Amino acid sequence: MIQFHPTLLLSQLTSKQVSRCVVDGLSLLLAVDSAGQVFAFENNCSHADKPLERGVWNPDTHEMICPYHRAIFDVARGGSVKVGPAFVALQVFPTEIRDFQGEKTVFVGLSNED
Repeated sequence: MIQFHPTLLLSQLTSKQVSRCVVDGLSLLLAVDSAGQVFAFENNCSHADKPLERGVWNPDTHEMICPYHRAIFDVARGGSVKVGPAFVALQVFPTEIRDFQGEKTVFVGLSNED
C-alpha cells in the first residue's frame, strides 16, 4: 500500500533546478517540468551511488544528468536510463499536490510494505 507524505511547498519548486527533501529517511529530489508536472525520484545515481542533486535537470525532456559520470535518466519514463554508464533505472515515486496547513504542498507516495 502507498502512503503519501508531505514534502515541500509547491511554491518552493522551480523548473530550473531540482529540490532535495528527505522522506521517511530517503533522500529524494523533486523536479517540475515545463508543463508544471511534479516528479519525485531518488537522489542517488544507480551507477556509482553518488548524489544527483548537483546534476542538470531538463524540464522539457524530463532528463536528469548525473554530475559525476554524465549518465542520463528519463524521469517521466520510470527513471529509465537514456545514456550510460548507468544501466539501472532511478526509482521514481508518485506525487500529489494537496492543500496542507493552508498551502499547496507536494506529497510523495512511498510503499509501506516491507
